[in-house]
Amino acid sequence: MKSQNRRSPRPIARLAALGALALTCFAADAADTGKTVRTPYGDVIEIQAPPSQQRLSTSAQAHPFATARQRAAVKPLQWAPRDDRAAADTAELSDKMVRAAGSAPGGEAPAFANYLARNHFRATWQRLDALDAAKGAAPLSALSDGGEKDGAHYPYTRYPGNYYTSQWKTTPWNKIGKLYFTKPDGSGSYCTANVASGNSVLITAAHCVYTLGAGWNTNFVFVPAERYGEAPYGRFGWSSARVPSGYFPSGGRRWDVAVIKLTGEQVTGLPVTSYVGWLGRTWNRPYSEYATSHGYASNLSTQFTHICNGQTYSSPSEGTNVLVQGCDMTYGASGGGWLLNLSGGHYVNSVVSGPHIGAFGTAWVGPRFADDNIVALCAAIGC
Repeated sequence: MKSQNRRSPRPIARLAALGALALTCFAADAADTGKTVRTPYGDVIEIQAPPSQQRLSTSAQAHPFATARQRAAVKPLQWAPRDDRAAADTAELSDKMVRAAGSAPGGEAPAFANYLARNHFRATWQRLDALDAAKGAAPLSALSDGGEKDGAHYPYTRYPGNYYTSQWKTTPWNKIGKLYFTKPDGSGSYCTANVASGNSVLITAAHCVYTLGAGWNTNFVFVPAERYGEAPYGRFGWSSARVPSGYFPSGGRRWDVAVIKLTGEQVTGLPVTSYVGWLGRTWNRPYSEYATSHGYASNLSTQFTHICNGQTYSSPSEGTNVLVQGCDMTYGASGGGWLLNLSGGHYVNSVVSGPHIGAFGTAWVGPRFADDNIVALCAAIGC
């Protein structure tokens, strides 16, 4: 009896271990699929960041994007192959707005924000000062014309963005930055993202947050106004992210937008808005408007942003709530904001999703912000 009693706990222990394994697998599956959040405007899918990613470490060994050298080695995210099922949503388009247009204004950082950043990140600013002094001042003509054209249907002007000393410390350029992350296969990549809420919420593309057919990206790190690998306003981790439920399982340009809640700067703990402020948001606007699109496009330079100015359009081949604009930027610009200048303020109206059908490198598309994408996302995350 004693020997039987000594052996009897083993099956129980095995069962307990199997049960624990099953619970672990279930928890992992739950984390992979995300949590559905219902809003009056539509459902979104939410994921939470592990505690280790909410406050970044200053150690290079502790995080894949901790240093400028590590970030410089990261490749831009390529545009995902188009899924024809996602393009099947080709309801009749109209320039008449179905719903009333709405907007949320942006906000500036405190007047002393650049002084604060210069003191908090002194070595970074000294390196950038030296770089700017070596380049010299930007000619005015470089800021106003000289871009490339792309034919009668998609005319645009393209020029460098936060390359210039006169721009990178001011609106809107300081509110746009690089978003680094780890893909499900373990490789690092980056997109472009925009601070667009006083609650430190980023807006970017959904394909920068979720890799179709593979799962959620992770290890998000945002570097506002990054140029030449430097982080003049610091680095920010994340606490949660949201993607429209319509983006699953096969994507779709109208749903290709996501929001990410940022945590405080890795050293100072201050929110990103204390350094750069935030852009406004607008939705349910007409399809045809003059927009300024930003992105860290690798076919032009990974060191600073470029800008395409031009009219946006609707296209029956792209479907409802998709905007088209002429631009020759490609990989790395994903998630970059399409900004409207409304009453002197800068408002995000779309983000870079991918190439227009049959026009890779000459025109691209983005989701037209509407109630069922950006408004639902902001309702869920608290923009």
